[in-house]
Amino acid sequence: MQTAPLVEALYAIGIGLVVGLEREHSEVAHGLHDGEVPADVRERTPQPPRFTAMGARTLALLGLCGWLLAYLGDREPWLLPIGLVGFTALIGAQMWIGREIGMTTEVAGVVVVLLGALVHRDKALAVTLCLGTTLLLVAKPWMNRFVGQLRRIEILATLQLLLLVAIVLPLVPSEAQDPWGALPPRKVGTFIVLIAGVQYVGYVLTRLFGTTHGTGLAGLVGGLTSSTAVTVSMARSAREEPDSVRAAQLATFLANTVMPVRVAIIAGAISPAVGWRIATAMGAMALVLLVAALVTWRGLRIVPAPPTIKLRNPFQLWGALVWGAVLCAVLLAAHFATRWFGDSGFLIAAGLSGMTDVDAITLAAAEQHRASTMAADVAALAIAIAVCVNTVVKAAMAWFAGGRAFGKRVAVVMAIAIVVTVGTAVAGVLAG
Repeated sequence: MQTAPLVEALYAIGIGLVVGLEREHSEVAHGLHDGEVPADVRERTPQPPRFTAMGARTLALLGLCGWLLAYLGDREPWLLPIGLVGFTALIGAQMWIGREIGMTTEVAGVVVVLLGALVHRDKALAVTLCLGTTLLLVAKPWMNRFVGQLRRIEILATLQLLLLVAIVLPLVPSEAQDPWGALPPRKVGTFIVLIAGVQYVGYVLTRLFGTTHGTGLAGLVGGLTSSTAVTVSMARSAREEPDSVRAAQLATFLANTVMPVRVAIIAGAISPAVGWRIATAMGAMALVLLVAALVTWRGLRIVPAPPTIKLRNPFQLWGALVWGAVLCAVLLAAHFATRWFGDSGFLIAAGLSGMTDVDAITLAAAEQHRASTMAADVAALAIAIAVCVNTVVKAAMAWFAGGRAFGKRVAVVMAIAIVVTVGTAVAGVLAG
């Protein structure tokens, strides 16, 4: 007797048992709280048992039947499709007989038959899908509560964002299509999606965790990708909702705290020499911004009753498109500066690139030093210029896009951060 078929059969039975136990317990514990034991509740208040269409034993047998169809189908190929159709019809008839109880269990039964057949082809995939199916079944109470709190505009915004990320953006060419070769469409599209995506993430986190914690988390998450996008989004939110100014400032400070740390890590990963040269200055900038974030967070905590912020459309593409146009203008300027001024134009390009993004110039500078075409000091200087220019631009964005109430505090903190960063860099050069 071969052990491999027996192991597969046990897998199929186990898949049916896992799904069946959840289904049977769902019927027995219907209407009870999560911490209650169904048997204890029934002893206190006797209730007639609910009709169980398919329990653990039935679904375990269905899983075994699915495996048998696949196993025997190796010799008789027609057996598997005919058998699957037959079991689906049988489960459909069961659903028709007990149509007053819904169809989730019956659909789960069809899935178990298919998973049992899949065990014969790929046990790991079958087990993974079994666990995913059971998770979906268990999540019914939480899903019901979640769906009940959704707004229609939130579903529409989610679909719009997924459409951009999953369909539109992958179709955009990565190579530049303009006559000068300076505007890679995918980079511009990614920046636009980041602007819109950060606002969406901030909206969702604010709904889940409240103004203070949700906006702060949005700043940290957004800072991992684009602190500029966070600053723009928070400035727009602060102008539209004056009560959200302090929370938006918190998100902005946290995002910009992540930015210099991210830059130092990226540079160090490509060229350790460049990374070490900018680590101290970037650490000083991060420290200033972190202190500002902690002070802002403390101010939010002592507010006795945080204001209620009216949440609007979580996905606004038009404003992101405007900033995408700005990015195109900066990329063109950096391209022509490098062409006209040669090697020294790289520093000019770094400053121009820093107006919208620091990652691109960080990668370029570190890579040129790694390839021995640029000195480490020059590469570090280019990155520092880009970071400082980027910080100045974000301060201006905060002031003009977010208004005086939002922008003044952000601009002052960022000015201090720039002074401390430059001072630390100069001190390091003098000490060296």
